Amino acid sequence: MNKQLKTAIVTGGSGAIGGAICQKLADDGFQIVVHYGSNAEGATKVVEQIVSRGGTAIKAAADVADPQQVLKLFETAEETFGGVDAVVVNAGTITKCPIVDMTIEQFDAMVSVNLRGSFLTAQEAAKRLRRNGRLIFISSGLAARPMAGTAVYSATKAALDAMTVSLSKELGERDITVNSVQPGATVPGMFEQSGDEAAKIYAAMSPLGRLGHPDDIAEVVAFVASDSGRWLTGQIVRADGGSMN
Repeated sequence: MNKQLKTAIVTGGSGAIGGAICQKLADDGFQIVVHYGSNAEGATKVVEQIVSRGGTAIKAAADVADPQQVLKLFETAEETFGGVDAVVVNAGTITKCPIVDMTIEQFDAMVSVNLRGSFLTAQEAAKRLRRNGRLIFISSGLAARPMAGTAVYSATKAALDAMTVSLSKELGERDITVNSVQPGATVPGMFEQSGDEAAKIYAAMSPLGRLGHPDDIAEVVAFVASDSGRWLTGQIVRADGGSMN
């Protein structure tokens, strides 16, 4: 492998937003590790799309809540591509319901993936990212403006935004930037669970009059990951079409 090429790990790379991020970073010259939890078919499709466009990618499975599996994910990236230059912490899950109806199993699932998994991924990234690396959390507009039924999900995403600021101060001495991107309502993606009526409401909230698309988020992430984003760190970047203004 050409060691001059940069390598990116994208957790949750088999999903709609994660897949778009993988493809855009590959278009920009990154070698991609497409992480997936259970969606092997989705990860395979992302890899095939990248390769069909002349890029380089592999898929790698891991339970992000398991420290040993996260360690193996990074080892796979290093063994295959020689190192890691960018990590996009995108894996997440959501259950929307009033807190009085939420089960402890639903609570644990969101905390396990969204918070524990993000922590373990960021911790390994902090150890292994090469100088001038990029650590990027995919948060949510709900971290800033929680809605009814999103208490736990919003809390886990707000935690990532807090982690962003702290880690930017820890890793800056190695010229590693740490930022968080907050997508608004994006389709396809988790927002599809909200239904058609919610889609109309959120589209109307944006001055641009539409919902976001995964490519909209990927473009923002790609800028933050690029050399042009070198002076951006410790920031919460809203990619919501102005819907949360």
